[in-house]
Amino acid sequence: MAERTHGGSGRRKPVPRPVKLRSRRVGESEHEGPLRWFAPVVVETYFRLAPRDSTAPTNGQWVKATQLARSYAPRAAQAVLATPGKDVWADRLRKFQERKAAAQATTEQPPVTPAPVVCRQVSWRSLGPRLVLDGQTVGRQPVAGRVTGIAIDRTGRIVYAATACGGVFRSNDGGTHWQSPMDQNPSLNVHGQHESVDIQAREFASSSLACGAIAIDPADPNRVYVGTGEGDTHKLFPKRIVDALPTFRGIGPIRSDDGGVTWVTEPTASDSPDLAGDAFFALAVDPHNRENVLAATILGLYQRVPKEGGGFQWVRRRPGVYSSVVVVSSGTTRRFFAARWGKGVFQSDDGRQWKRKVVGEGFPTADVGRIALGTQPANLDLLYAFVATKKGRVKGVYRLSSGVWKRLRKVPKVLPGSQGDYDLAIAVDPEDVNLIYLGGDRIDADPFSGSIWRCVVRQDGATFRVTRPKSIGRHAHSDIHVLAHTPGEPYALWCASDGGLFLNRNPRGNGRFESRNDGLSCLCCNFITQHPTDPNILFTGLQDNGTARTPQGPEWACVQGGDGGYCVVNWADPKLVLVFANGKVYRSTRGGSTQRSWSTIWKFDWVTMTQPIVSAPFNPASLGDADVVAVGAGDIVFVSTDFAASWPTQFTLPRRTGNVFALAFASSSRLFIGTTTGAVFRADWSGNKAKWSVMRLDEDVDGARLGLEGLITDIAVDWSDPDRESVYVAFGGMGDSRRVWRFDGTGWEARSGDPENQLLHLLDVEHNALVVDPQGPDNLYVGADIGVWHSPDAGRNWYVMQRGLPDAAVFDLQLHPTQRLLRAALHGRGVYEIALP
Repeated sequence: MAERTHGGSGRRKPVPRPVKLRSRRVGESEHEGPLRWFAPVVVETYFRLAPRDSTAPTNGQWVKATQLARSYAPRAAQAVLATPGKDVWADRLRKFQERKAAAQATTEQPPVTPAPVVCRQVSWRSLGPRLVLDGQTVGRQPVAGRVTGIAIDRTGRIVYAATACGGVFRSNDGGTHWQSPMDQNPSLNVHGQHESVDIQAREFASSSLACGAIAIDPADPNRVYVGTGEGDTHKLFPKRIVDALPTFRGIGPIRSDDGGVTWVTEPTASDSPDLAGDAFFALAVDPHNRENVLAATILGLYQRVPKEGGGFQWVRRRPGVYSSVVVVSSGTTRRFFAARWGKGVFQSDDGRQWKRKVVGEGFPTADVGRIALGTQPANLDLLYAFVATKKGRVKGVYRLSSGVWKRLRKVPKVLPGSQGDYDLAIAVDPEDVNLIYLGGDRIDADPFSGSIWRCVVRQDGATFRVTRPKSIGRHAHSDIHVLAHTPGEPYALWCASDGGLFLNRNPRGNGRFESRNDGLSCLCCNFITQHPTDPNILFTGLQDNGTARTPQGPEWACVQGGDGGYCVVNWADPKLVLVFANGKVYRSTRGGSTQRSWSTIWKFDWVTMTQPIVSAPFNPASLGDADVVAVGAGDIVFVSTDFAASWPTQFTLPRRTGNVFALAFASSSRLFIGTTTGAVFRADWSGNKAKWSVMRLDEDVDGARLGLEGLITDIAVDWSDPDRESVYVAFGGMGDSRRVWRFDGTGWEARSGDPENQLLHLLDVEHNALVVDPQGPDNLYVGADIGVWHSPDAGRNWYVMQRGLPDAAVFDLQLHPTQRLLRAALHGRGVYEIALP
């Protein structure tokens, strides 16, 4: 991406002062929580790309799509978002593995075009965060990334964590340490067919790292089932934004028989809607038969059954959105209970035949949203339902008693953030039917940590009520997705949250949740920046975990809260640092090393989730350039010459050309801008006129116009041009594989690979970050939703650059200005680096 590790010489020390922008509440909504960050991610991923002069979405439609996504409106116009098939991610991953295999083959047989040296000789290595210290909890517990599911064996020592964007992790010591078994295995069998490694690599060598649910065989913890595609976030969209929108990287169910070392995809029956491209909420394994598994999914309630000719497949038993499924067993009897979103609870004795009517009498019928079920594994007579309203508030907790649902009175405020469709959890004490635990969004007080409540249930005649409700989640991160006991152990309660995993060893008493995140490297990194001379010092902006910093090594610390975005280190005076979070720019004059080292220097109603902040290029011959920074806010660009202490100049883009999404300085007096609708501008500073002059480049040029319209995610200067008139741009969205384009000062040309050889061409997925190597400007690097790619010939051919890198989405790339290190921010797997020659 455009170099962002820049910013101020320290020669001028004006007092920072807040700047209030004009009021622009574009895409704003009163609904907080996951929609504020996930809606823009979905819009950026699926915003439709189209050839220029076609019916490409306008900026107004871009704003409308984000606004609808954040405000729970019924639907966005179909013209705004692409409508790919549900198998889009399975298809893209398959094509990616074909290209990866081709790149790996260059070690034995060079292709026609010279292969990139870096792909053959060196590998990526992880820089962490292995965990983030000083997290956003009471007590500043260490945190990790978003965990959507947890499975614990009977001993409590073997634990699996399913993460939102980082795959499956396993601990063999009760969560003290973690490792990713998916990283150890380079391949994945297709539908259980045992093929050679070479064939696997060409067919489908990667499982999805986006997980929604996980379960194990109670008798054999090495048998693991995972539902890919995250139900907690995906439910925010199918019925509210567009129909058939594929979940991010969902490829259906996968299975491991050896503790996660190898994985097998399992197909959906031909007469059932395909689970590939959809999302899972929960899995339940039959304790009598581990091959019998039930899945609560976006598409309905599914059962795993034998298929003719061998193997297994998944058959839909009931349509609708099912948000919870549990199984109870006593002796030879077992029962499955499944909760349908907005409807009620259904029962089956075998998973195949389900009663047509809801279980029990008296279940609420009005204003019912998501439902979570709680029970004891061996108690056939106990069932709780935690019910949210359609708007995510607490509807109530209900207990099934003698065939009648009884509403518990005096349930605490578990969902002050009204996020019951995103996080809703319940657990029942393994030994006490009258002791339950409820999990929701957050405690409504700084630092807004986890909402987990211990509730003692008392029966008053024919009714039930909660007595002595106790908030016990303040030492855990907010947004509780799962609560689960170690089997049979009332003194071991786990919670899975947006900040990783936490364990309470005495939930019945005064126990506190303690972090179990060491090695759970699943942080969703958005952007990175780095110290100009010391390569050990880095910053990264994190989804829901603030901004983290490391002085060196894999342990990072949270130094700023909120949802972390762009960050900039001044390359002439590294004590000066800027970070963006939730509509504010923060400034530190002490290296940004602690949470107390920041002052707010800019407040505004932010337009895009992460406003771009960039600084002038690294230039030791002109230290004053380090003070020049620019910020994009809507259609306005603000420029500071004193590293954000003041903002003396600004300019506004022409109407209907989009919001600023990408910025790159060619020098301290030349700035390139890319927008949400595919407009590209060059701004030049005129000292004599004391203003910026703006020229449009995507259309008003002598040569060929830019061939696509859509979201420009990044822009990078072509350093081979001594006049600094040439740039590359990268596109997000979906609908065209021509993702990288070059402007030579007069016209545009696609630089996305050889159109005659798809193995050397980029994929039709969002490309998020773009780097041009100043020392060898024919070398381009691009980070995409699948992989990092390298072109040694200015974009004419592209090679997968993935050795040692997890197949997670790459949101940012940065080339260290002095150490020849390329760094990548992975959304779900932390920060990685590779040494360049």
